[in-house]
Amino acid sequence: MSHPTGKKKTVAAAAAAGAVGLIATALVVGAQASAADPISLTLNYHCTFPLVGSQSLKVVINTDLPTTVNTGQPTGAFDIKAVSTINADTVSGLSLIGATTLEGTATASATVAAPSLNLPVSVPITLDKTNIPASGEMNINAAGKTPSLTFTQPGQAKITVGDLNLKVTPRKADGSVTGITPDGTIDAPCTQDSGQNNTLATITINGGGGTTTPPTTTPPVTTPPMTTPPVTTPPTTTPPGGGIKYSFGITGQTALKSLGSTAPITGSFDADVDLANKKFTGSLQLNPTHTDFKLFGFLQGSSDVKVVQNGPQTGELVGTGFKAHIKFDTFLTTVNLFGIPISTDPKCGTTTPSTSEMTTGPGFDLLKGGKLAGTYSLSALKNCGPFNDIISAFAKSDGNSLDLTLAKK
Repeated sequence: MSHPTGKKKTVAAAAAAGAVGLIATALVVGAQASAADPISLTLNYHCTFPLVGSQSLKVVINTDLPTTVNTGQPTGAFDIKAVSTINADTVSGLSLIGATTLEGTATASATVAAPSLNLPVSVPITLDKTNIPASGEMNINAAGKTPSLTFTQPGQAKITVGDLNLKVTPRKADGSVTGITPDGTIDAPCTQDSGQNNTLATITINGGGGTTTPPTTTPPVTTPPMTTPPVTTPPTTTPPGGGIKYSFGITGQTALKSLGSTAPITGSFDADVDLANKKFTGSLQLNPTHTDFKLFGFLQGSSDVKVVQNGPQTGELVGTGFKAHIKFDTFLTTVNLFGIPISTDPKCGTTTPSTSEMTTGPGFDLLKGGKLAGTYSLSALKNCGPFNDIISAFAKSDGNSLDLTLAKK
């Protein structure tokens, strides 16, 4: 569930981790042949996570890089630092799955283009363990070192920053994983937003600095044949308006107090969640059901029952679950007494809608589901034929219960 402070946009929420990975990769080249100049580069990404879908990530990279190097001389490693900001939706998603800290690794890509050299690099980075705030944006500090390069020809070296791949683990307060995946770890690709300047630095390579051995990197990095990664617009995986979709299957039962009977319930509940405001609107679809009852304890009767939502269903996210304000109309499409139909009008139903304040039970998990319960009243009936008043007298009741189990689709 911009905005279940989101996951999934929660929970995932692993976007923060990308910052560190980005930084180290971007700074593939340092230089020790001349004084270093401070550099700062801001890049925006979209990362795709379970629970919260595609969410934004901002990374600010800060380092000191030289403006010139000499051929044949190793550049050496340079320290890098960065601050990444994940949005409030992702933070909400993490909170919804009970996460309090985030840790993991990232693999970032960059390209070094120089005379006779077009070197893609992949750099694995360990992410700092960071506490997750209750709401709002979340900043993560990151640090790393560049690998070292040696250039063989004079000219210019251009360093461009590419995409990220995250492997992060959100954890609960007791250190256990959240269950967002079987092992609790999220693999999330992050694509650089289009239209940005992703050049970290342009370095002048002076001639006559040393030998003509082929360019090398220390430590070694992977060098599959590729060019500068294309800048593309990530696909949108969230519904229009910034909502996050949740879908649950429903099983359970309702107990009809005045009739002393129960009826099985099956169906589905789909919600469009605004993580930022911790609210949702949803659609409740319940399948027709049947109940058998005894009037006065011995008169055998039965009824086919149809429940139809009355307008959009609404609610709020609470902790790792939610509270739903359910509103529906109930129809007794057939009513039988001693096996004889006494009402067959499909419009036989309540005169006013029923409402229920339903809350999820302890341990409810938006990634898996859980218990949802509440009570409701049935008003008097109408359109039930010549026996309307009799049927209405027995059906009208307060304190009817709904006990449901929701399973994430």
